[in-house]
Parts: sequence; C-alpha cells; structure tokens
Amino acid sequence: MLIKVLLILATIILFVIGTYLLKHTDKPFMLLHPENNTALSKIVKFFGIVYLVLALLAAVAVFLTTLIFVTIIMVISCIMILVMELLLVTFITKK
Repeated sequence: MLIKVLLILATIILFVIGTYLLKHTDKPFMLLHPENNTALSKIVKFFGIVYLVLALLAAVAVFLTTLIFVTIIMVISCIMILVMELLLVTFITKK
C-alpha cells in the first residue's frame, strides 16, 4: 500500500516537472535562458517529453503492481533526473 502511495506521488512529480519543462522551452526559468539558445531549448523539450512518458508509465505501474516494473520505472526516472541536471548545469551562465 505504501509503495502505491509513493508511486502516485512520484507520478505527480514527474508530470509536474514534465509540463513545467514543456511550458518553458521558450521562456527563461531559474538561471537558464532557452529562448536564446536552441540547443538548450531542445534539451528542455526532450526532457519534458521524457518525464511525461515516465509519468504515464508510472501511472500504469500503480495499477500493475509488479515490483520489477515499479523498480525499473523508478530507476530510469532517477537516472533521467540526474542526466538532466548534469546537462542543464553546463548552460548556467556565469556573471
């Protein structure tokens, strides 16, 4: 039961992050300016789509409740979040 609750929470977080990234492909956010950099804009759009797909798979995992599927989705989500953070750090401008 606790795993389902945590998975629902992870699904909501992935969905929110994915929609936020897709909405900010042409607007500045934090210290990033994807409207000025096409590579950054493409990266933000790519990870927005990836997070929405992961949110969909996590929502499916809530109903399937197979431990292997849930574990795979959570590991992939953690890796994707780490990769996105490492890529976005390279685009932060130093003043």
